[in-house]
Amino acid sequence: MNSKIKNILPNSNPRQLITSLAFCLCVLGQGIQPSFAEGSRSLYPSGATGNRANLEWRTDLWGGLILRRTILKVYAEKDEYILLGSSAVRVNNGDIRVFQPGRVTGSVGSETIPATPDFQCSTQTGRGVISSRTQELAGPQSISGSGNTTGYIPCYYQAPSTGIYDIVFYGPVGDNTSNNAPTGQISLSNANNFNANQGSTVAAWDVTIRSSDQNSTTDLNGRLFSYYLALFTGANGRPLYFPIYPVTTDGYRYRVDLRGTDPDGFLIYGNQVGFYDSDGITPLYHNILAQESVLTTRDGSTSLSRPQFATFFNPPNTDAFSYIDRYRANGTFDGTGIPLIPSPPTVSNLNFTGTVGGSTTSLGTGGTFTFNSNITGNYEIVISRDGVNFDPTNSQNRVLRGVMNTAGGQSVTWNGKDNSRNNFPVGTNYPVRVKVHAGEYHFPLLDAENNFFGGPTITLLNASNPLGNTTAFYDDRGYTTIGGTNVGTPGQVLCGTNPPNPAFSNPISGFNSTSNDRKFGVSGNSGNAGVRCTGSFGDTKGLDLWTYFPSNIEQTPLNIVANTRLLLVKRITRINNQDLTDIVDGRSDVPIGDPNYVPSPRDLDDDDSKWPTGYLRGQINAGAVKPGDELEYTIYFLSNGGSSATNVRFCDLVPPNTTFMPTAFNGLSPNDGGSAGADQGIALAVGSTTPTVYFSNAADGDRGSFYPANDPATPTNCGSNSNGSVVVNITKDSVLPNLSGATGRGTPANSYGFVRFRAKVK
Repeated sequence: MNSKIKNILPNSNPRQLITSLAFCLCVLGQGIQPSFAEGSRSLYPSGATGNRANLEWRTDLWGGLILRRTILKVYAEKDEYILLGSSAVRVNNGDIRVFQPGRVTGSVGSETIPATPDFQCSTQTGRGVISSRTQELAGPQSISGSGNTTGYIPCYYQAPSTGIYDIVFYGPVGDNTSNNAPTGQISLSNANNFNANQGSTVAAWDVTIRSSDQNSTTDLNGRLFSYYLALFTGANGRPLYFPIYPVTTDGYRYRVDLRGTDPDGFLIYGNQVGFYDSDGITPLYHNILAQESVLTTRDGSTSLSRPQFATFFNPPNTDAFSYIDRYRANGTFDGTGIPLIPSPPTVSNLNFTGTVGGSTTSLGTGGTFTFNSNITGNYEIVISRDGVNFDPTNSQNRVLRGVMNTAGGQSVTWNGKDNSRNNFPVGTNYPVRVKVHAGEYHFPLLDAENNFFGGPTITLLNASNPLGNTTAFYDDRGYTTIGGTNVGTPGQVLCGTNPPNPAFSNPISGFNSTSNDRKFGVSGNSGNAGVRCTGSFGDTKGLDLWTYFPSNIEQTPLNIVANTRLLLVKRITRINNQDLTDIVDGRSDVPIGDPNYVPSPRDLDDDDSKWPTGYLRGQINAGAVKPGDELEYTIYFLSNGGSSATNVRFCDLVPPNTTFMPTAFNGLSPNDGGSAGADQGIALAVGSTTPTVYFSNAADGDRGSFYPANDPATPTNCGSNSNGSVVVNITKDSVLPNLSGATGRGTPANSYGFVRFRAKVK
């Protein structure tokens, strides 16, 4: 049997207060009244039919990140009693453990559990055992035994202080197994729910808070929550209908109704980003596709984000909010306390600074966006190609998304590309829009083979969302990661049997999550292949469903102008009468003095893919020379800025301890517009189809000139001319008006060339 993880817990923001996870069972319009209890009787109240999902406690991982176990958390005030029971207590190694506030530490999903609990249920003889479905539904007797006598006899622990207590339930196999899934039919009343067949799971369980009166039978609900629930149904064809109540860290409260989600082994949690792109930082807003059920080997190096939001079993008791820990999207601790009233988001002062200046940038160079946000949360910037379509998924637009860990001023860099990784073209007044998201909640559904009834439904409870309180988003299409790897076929629905139709919601306005638009897979016990692309659509995938509360929209324009970029690579190509034909690679990872040493970042200039093959001959360091030796210097150039380069004037300083040779190329060919018969010490070649031309050294009508040391006429771009300077106007009038931008290796022919001169060692 393939055990599959399903993220059925909505993704909430890190500042949500987690009330007790009261699950009201709503079966496709059949209005079963909520049972306000804290435990499995919350999920499966009286009148519920079908199967249950057991709590898991295992040592293996979902997605290489989140342990397959459930740590429950309950808010209790000083001297209140925590009443506990399960169908696994004293069944082999089955037990319940309680830890005082602050003792369970570490990142959510991989916490460190102390070896010694503050309370252990099995130590109270004759207590804590839920032995039947009847006892499960009845809940705990009073501690004294005088009240609710049809219920189970609870074990109990009196809270020594007010705070959040951690509760751990062990199945019959105890706390150290990576297998032992339950066996047999896990129906609501099956005998296997109350014996050793539970394996690494617990079928019936209860955490109830009552006052300090041991005769009390009044349950204090809305106190129990978890950051993640590891659950197991045992097979497909056992759909789930219960609700959960997540709270984001910024105080937005939701109800999530599973509405027939049909997983096997699964995980319920919520967070701010869903999944991460290949950089491990950027929210993906897509699904992840893996090779196996537990999502360890994922296409495109995408990754899971940790559970982040408190998820209650009942509508939360807000008394707990000030004690709930907040976590950021990256899993780091962000403080304690969740606001009772969320702040509406606002964004202002959007500006763009380009590489040319102001709101103007050069082609392919991008720039920086800045804006102000009154909240932490997520941002979305969309650059529109046509000024009308602002679809963030449009291939010709560009979307920039990320997480804001602090309110106030924000800065976001852009590389000048569109969503297809091509340069945004030259143009003026491209409109840019930014908005920020409060209460962003993602519900990652991990390895859930089937969702035949279209759930879950996400409903905002404590604000009025401009998009609609049941609006959500999904995108089940293939895509290209930031790292350039395709996951599926970009733009087409991902593989798997019976995918959703439509394959994605409206990227701007979303869809109504009460509909069955995202129905996928089949109805019944099938589709659980556990192998990529062979089972139902949800098999071996992490499916993201999300919602958020949007801010206003700010807009600003940007301009893109043509740019030029000239690469220069210098080589020694001749010593005396011997041409040097070496092909060498400049490197910065070797010691200074190595023959191939070139300081970073210039060491990469000779690696550009648009240089003609074998063109850069010569040596970087020709070794020892002696007075009288003649050295030839060649400076290769390549225009690769994406547009033509004009008014290109080149200057190179004659190396120290050498003397420029003014007649090095006399008689090789006519010079280019200079005086006939003049000394020719400078050579120029452009491309491979035109002949090399040779210039006189004088500042005459040709394009080359030599300026002796300290000549006051030396052009200012040459710098300090202490030993002579060679100057060439590479582009000039109709002779060569520009250097075209290279589009490929040695293409076009007028995109590259060289300048050459010779000098004698003193």
